[in-house]
Amino acid sequence: MKIQLRHICLTATLFLLSLVSFSQKKFAFVSGKVIDENENPLAHVSVIILGKPTGIATNDSGYFRLKVPAEKAFAIVFSYTGRQSEQKNFLLNENEEETVSIRLERNSDTLAEVIIRDERDRTEAGLIRPNPKTILNLPSAVTGVESLIKIFVGSNNELTSQYSVRGGSYDENLIYVNDFEVFRPYLVRNGQQEGLSFINPELVRNINFYNGGFQAKYGDKMSSVLDIQYRKPKQFGGSVYIGILEQGLHLEGITAKNKLSYLIGVRNRSNRNLLSRQETQGNYVPSSTDLQLLVDYQFNPKWQAELFGNISQTRFSLT
Repeated sequence: MKIQLRHICLTATLFLLSLVSFSQKKFAFVSGKVIDENENPLAHVSVIILGKPTGIATNDSGYFRLKVPAEKAFAIVFSYTGRQSEQKNFLLNENEEETVSIRLERNSDTLAEVIIRDERDRTEAGLIRPNPKTILNLPSAVTGVESLIKIFVGSNNELTSQYSVRGGSYDENLIYVNDFEVFRPYLVRNGQQEGLSFINPELVRNINFYNGGFQAKYGDKMSSVLDIQYRKPKQFGGSVYIGILEQGLHLEGITAKNKLSYLIGVRNRSNRNLLSRQETQGNYVPSSTDLQLLVDYQFNPKWQAELFGNISQTRFSLT
């Protein structure tokens, strides 16, 4: 009975030893060097067995040595920021070591094309952006950008283009046309009337009106800023209009190589027909004429030059 028990214990011990030896994993090694396209070593390249969460990195000489499973197929992935990843497949025997040389090329992938079709304007405090297309349709004796601005700030005279913002005088309102500051020489004193507004509404593309809190780039005036952008022509065109009080013509165009563009506007205005129908008759004849020219030359995508000219004549004659 004792001999049989001892035999059973010996058999169990041998069986457990065989299980332990069978369960031991077999390993091999993969070593080598990672270089770039100029044969220079790449340090800190990630070396990971595909499907495993951990790995190693190459040293400052680009060298690595990785312990891998033996007698089973596996893959190693080499990756580095800004370079194309490389994958190598292996099947090694136990204790076998394979040496490889890995070259990582620069990543030539380009970002997908992005087309901006519309861009939302940033909301700024004190900024009003009227629609330039509504200027010519205003039911006012004086057409122009200022007539549209007076809807927001108010004015006590419809025959002038002057307006007052927050109690400031007319000369406290800045005006810019295509980033050119306009000094309005028409008024010698505040009470004198003027004929034409400086801004030609036929040429306007965009209007920004700041009634307070404007940027420092506009200057140190205290009341407001009227920032006007004239159109940039894309093809030859023009317009003409004839009214009881005002007549105008404008032409625009661009050269074949799209380097030189031009805007020309001519206007004539007389309040004779309006004043002659008043109850109080007078012998005065106010009239104004002006010519504006904007020439733009594009030297290259970064540099351009603009020439902005204006010739104006205002008469207040007595008959």
